Amino acid sequence: MMKSVEVEIFGRRFRLRSDNPRDTVAVADTINEELNQLRELYESLDFTKLLLLLALKKQDEINSLNDKTREQEKELDRLNQMVEKIVGEI
Repeated sequence: MMKSVEVEIFGRRFRLRSDNPRDTVAVADTINEELNQLRELYESLDFTKLLLLLALKKQDEINSLNDKTREQEKELDRLNQMVEKIVGEI
């Protein structure tokens, strides 16, 4: 069931609807924290540009995690093949 939750990001209040308000608040808190960290590094950027920078940073993190997942899947396939070969020899 969707519930209404209010979050604050970068001094702005947003009312959102969520199936899990606690998780939504936690995500908003993380976004707020990361935006504030970026603001310290890039004081001249406005809210919109900071959001864009954060979105680009998050997409880079997603791409990196996807690459690691693919590498781990390949390694798991290799290990499974080795186990199948060993089991087949028993």
